[in-house]
Amino acid sequence: MDYKISDSEWKIMEILWEKGAAAQNDIMDALDVKWNKNTVYTFLRRLEHKGMVQSGGSPKRYQAAVKREDCVEQEQESFLNKIYHGSAGKMVAAFVEEGKLTEKEVEELKRLLKGMDV
Repeated sequence: MDYKISDSEWKIMEILWEKGAAAQNDIMDALDVKWNKNTVYTFLRRLEHKGMVQSGGSPKRYQAAVKREDCVEQEQESFLNKIYHGSAGKMVAAFVEEGKLTEKEVEELKRLLKGMDV
């Protein structure tokens, strides 16, 4: 399944993954941005149309129809392919060369690489 979602839709999905199920008002209260009711409803409808959200009951409650892990995996792969042409090595090298990793992250990376059978 193709899990392409916008940054705004991602915010709503994060709430649903955390809460399990929520009414539209609960979603609006949990958002870190203040969108009006119509905006939230539009995003929920889009997510339903994509098969990522299910709804039902009275009052209507929404819940994620896909796992967060599956969406994260696809986002990671998309980012890696788009920016680094599928090369995880190039991505890590870019972060290291640009000084984007903390010492703790460098040590963790070394530990992970050491434990790999490459």
